[in-house]
Amino acid sequence: MYHQADNRRHRFFTALAACLYLISSPAPPAGAGASGTAKPQEALPAVAESDAGLGFPVLPAGQRLRDKPGRAIVYQLDLQPIGDRRPLLLVHGLRGEYRTLFRWDRVIKKLEASSEFRDRYKIYLLRYDSTRTLKTVIPQFQRAVLEMHRRLAARPISLLALSLGGNLVEQAMLDPQTNSAIELVFTLATPFHGSPLFSADWFQYSLYKNLAFPWTRVDHSLDYRVYFAHNPNLLSDLAWDNADGYMPEPGHFRSLLPLGPSGNLDLSRDANDALLCLHRDATPDKSKFICYAGYLLNPYLLPSPRRQFESTVLAPYTFFTIKFPAHLLREHPVLGMLNREISRIVPRDDVKPRPENWPHVYGLNDGITPVGSAVFLPSAALRANTLSREDDLQHLRGATDVMLARVFRNVDHLTFIDGYRPGHGSSLVRDELNPLDGYRQIFDWILSDLLHAEPISGQIARENREPGQAVTKSPLD
Repeated sequence: MYHQADNRRHRFFTALAACLYLISSPAPPAGAGASGTAKPQEALPAVAESDAGLGFPVLPAGQRLRDKPGRAIVYQLDLQPIGDRRPLLLVHGLRGEYRTLFRWDRVIKKLEASSEFRDRYKIYLLRYDSTRTLKTVIPQFQRAVLEMHRRLAARPISLLALSLGGNLVEQAMLDPQTNSAIELVFTLATPFHGSPLFSADWFQYSLYKNLAFPWTRVDHSLDYRVYFAHNPNLLSDLAWDNADGYMPEPGHFRSLLPLGPSGNLDLSRDANDALLCLHRDATPDKSKFICYAGYLLNPYLLPSPRRQFESTVLAPYTFFTIKFPAHLLREHPVLGMLNREISRIVPRDDVKPRPENWPHVYGLNDGITPVGSAVFLPSAALRANTLSREDDLQHLRGATDVMLARVFRNVDHLTFIDGYRPGHGSSLVRDELNPLDGYRQIFDWILSDLLHAEPISGQIARENREPGQAVTKSPLD
């Protein structure tokens, strides 16, 4: 499987530490403090006289902000007056606060190239400390959004949120005042139900049950523990909520290997009841949500003969294109490896969803987020509809309750912000829930849906395509 490297930074989950959840960012500067305590206030860049009344700072062009944010701050992309346009607030994912333009640069370039977009929207960007728990950041976010709403004369705000940013927005909207200030929430790969990857005991149990090679078990187990010891907010906030009931309950388990997988998998302590109760008791207005999901092709999605061919004849190719680059801290290969690890999460024996005991219940995931989680599927629908193979996507029709849900084939968690297609696939993708809408680049999908978003509750996709509108076709990947 994976082999020991001379340098620990090349270990599998150290690669995970480099990119997991949009990481790959510089560490906070020395002096920030082990507790993460930040400076009480950031210095704000000068604001042009024409916008002095609004007071939004402008990000330094092409520079990263190194200081750990002590509060949520709204920046404007440029000093152009908003006029009669709508504000669009971009909310980054984990550790995006340390990246240039908070890692929205390619998305912004595409959006700003459209004159129709520039006429309709002015871009703002939110910066917050994504390493802190949501309960800490949510009040900061609410204050920042309400102040933005006030400064813009109560103009409704649209948001484009990546991954963890979507969880932040969703939970902040439980406050009625914040909810009323927001008219549209566009999420990319947000784990609304969490992810099995962030369920520590469940992941350890799956390593214990699946991996055969002793060193591989120890290597994965140790690196997983080391990484999440430094990122506890992922475990507390984004562990799987078990809305589908697939989490097993074996209790205590321990590998015979020293330092091997071990834990105590118990529903009372491992299922994310906070998320489950949130969606059961206090869900925000989902008619405002556009939700994008993606999934990677992996051998578990292939018919048995092709699966065997991939795991044998193509094993050297997989090693040089996924496993080896992942150990060199390449983000997309790491997501490819995590996609397979999530696909091998062990479900309860009595709820395996297929007569042949198909074990890969989370085969449709982007390396972080399962599809059912990213499209904000209601808990009852998640329990009733298995999403483990591509033909299961048909179950999503009529099951979602957001304004718009789209699912894209063979894209990973980062494709939504950098456009990369794994396996040298075409840059054009289609929405697998609405294939007649044709093929576009992922940024074109985002632009189109921002320009044509309509608050129609319960529809899985827009059905107002102009009569006779051409459908663009693309060769298969």
